[in-house]
Amino acid sequence: MVLRTPVRRIERMLAGEVTGNEWWAVGDAPVRVAEALAPLVDGRSAMLAMCVAFLTAKHTIWLADWSLHAQLLMVRGKDQRAGRDGSPEQHALIERLRAAGLDEDALALWSAGRLRVMDVLGFAAQRGVDVRVLLWDPFDPFGRVHIVNDPRKQQKLLESCGVHCRLDKNSRSPFHVAQALHQKCAVVDGYTAFVGGVDLTVEYGGDFDRWDTSTHPFASATRATDLGPAPHPWHDVHTVLAGNPAQDVERNIRQRWDETYRHGLRRSAPPLKTLAKELLAGERDGDRGLRDATEGGDHVPGSGAAEVGSAVRMQVVRTIPALTYRFAPQGIHGIAQAYILALRQARRFIYLESQYLWLETFSGLDIWRLGWPSHFMQTLLDELAGAAERGIVIGLVLPDHPNAGREYTDNTIAWLRRNAPGAARDGRLRFFTLATSDSRTRDNLMRYRPVYVHAKVGIVDDTWATVGSANLNSRGMSHDAELNISVLDDEFARSLRLALWAEHLGLFSTAHTGWPAPAALPLLAPLPRPRTEGVLSLLEEPVDALDSNADWLALRDPLAGLDILWRRAQDNLDRLCGGERLVGQLLPYLTRDEGHDRELTVDAKRGLLDPLRQTREGVHIRHVGKYV
Repeated sequence: MVLRTPVRRIERMLAGEVTGNEWWAVGDAPVRVAEALAPLVDGRSAMLAMCVAFLTAKHTIWLADWSLHAQLLMVRGKDQRAGRDGSPEQHALIERLRAAGLDEDALALWSAGRLRVMDVLGFAAQRGVDVRVLLWDPFDPFGRVHIVNDPRKQQKLLESCGVHCRLDKNSRSPFHVAQALHQKCAVVDGYTAFVGGVDLTVEYGGDFDRWDTSTHPFASATRATDLGPAPHPWHDVHTVLAGNPAQDVERNIRQRWDETYRHGLRRSAPPLKTLAKELLAGERDGDRGLRDATEGGDHVPGSGAAEVGSAVRMQVVRTIPALTYRFAPQGIHGIAQAYILALRQARRFIYLESQYLWLETFSGLDIWRLGWPSHFMQTLLDELAGAAERGIVIGLVLPDHPNAGREYTDNTIAWLRRNAPGAARDGRLRFFTLATSDSRTRDNLMRYRPVYVHAKVGIVDDTWATVGSANLNSRGMSHDAELNISVLDDEFARSLRLALWAEHLGLFSTAHTGWPAPAALPLLAPLPRPRTEGVLSLLEEPVDALDSNADWLALRDPLAGLDILWRRAQDNLDRLCGGERLVGQLLPYLTRDEGHDRELTVDAKRGLLDPLRQTREGVHIRHVGKYV
């Protein structure tokens, strides 16, 4: 008997046997048409949009996070209060929120400033909305590891507000002790969904606050929580979508929600019985139809030519590790499929942002080769190196000081350079990091601080894009539970790229919260403004006169734009060496050897900027040393 399973088909794809014009993953969710889709760059935009959607919910809210802090303030600064009561500024804010669907009770809550996660979700629950929150509950012996905020405490706080909260313990198995349930997603009324990298959380102890604005200031009184000021600027990307794809996001949360009822013994045992049944049954009819349509070069039903207006073709893709859930005993590897297929289609450029770039799997110690690699991640890196060698320009943004695993990142960069020697020689492999600067008042000393890169973004040729929770590492592609969207739409891919590059170049000059206006979400041309209601009505084109900026105009050509980014990064490195203010946020990502060549000390674990600040300012830089 020949078994034709999703895993077999994926293995054929990894081996390069599937060729042609494919973009879509097989074996999980279908390709659908979204009525609207917009990027939400950084925590301020993402949390503002989620808050409005939660306060206007009518029936259901489903939310799944890697970690959650129930007392996190979702809306801050001018977004919460633009002026005194009765002032024109505050009146304009209230009218904008009213147009987005907030009624008088919700507006009263907003004006009072009670917009913590527990306040907002509790408000919805008290109005009869079925609010369900699913949180990862990792193994934490004696409660001393604190990979995430204490999930039991968060559950208690949420349930005190009328929210249903379950703790997902399905990673507690000897088969995957280092696994994380890492998804960050929400669905409102089965129609509006949020997918990306933003958790509604603050790291235990207050070190990492996910809320930040597009300018990522060196220090900000607004970037603070009940746990104290967050020392690190934070760059992230989320998305809001409307329409049928939201059904697949909700289905993902429901599947995990239903499996949380299994008792401890069944949760620890792998789903071998379910796996055997699935293998013996062969592939499901739906899987076969999806495979045949995709591999035959046809569009999956519902994924035909792009519709008029803002509708876009997209697919919800997942990583579900094997032997974890009974709904997918073999695991699901749609995110790896989507990346690999897109990299194969690349003809001009590939742009990536990721918290980690690892082949090996980080297992607690920053020692290269201690972990185990995923063949999905190995194939992805092979495709990336192959694309670079055939002439594709690759830009990759990484954190200067990841909380863990910088040596893993440096060694993966070295691997790419060894396996794409022509691209390395000709400058087609470009690695960036982000930073912010400010002068100290008392002595005018220029200070530099890394902007923590938590975004998980891929863009290919202004044609395809992905945003989600999966990092470019073996865990994201194979070992952890992740959720991304895969989008085949020129306007969305180009708009996302322009938004990110304009931010990194410092073209958005408005530093206060509420950019381009209080309670407005930036929407860069050429993405068309959808016919809006609810949270989508907050979309607004930026007020900055970007069309008169030469860099902005040049960014329209992605290859010219990558050259601009690279020159700016090199110029900023010269400014840093000379004690000058950075222009924008870009710096080259330097390995230890590259720092030595520039007579700069790059610490193997902590990078360039935090050790430099400790030396120049004599301050202790705290970074958590665990995987997040």
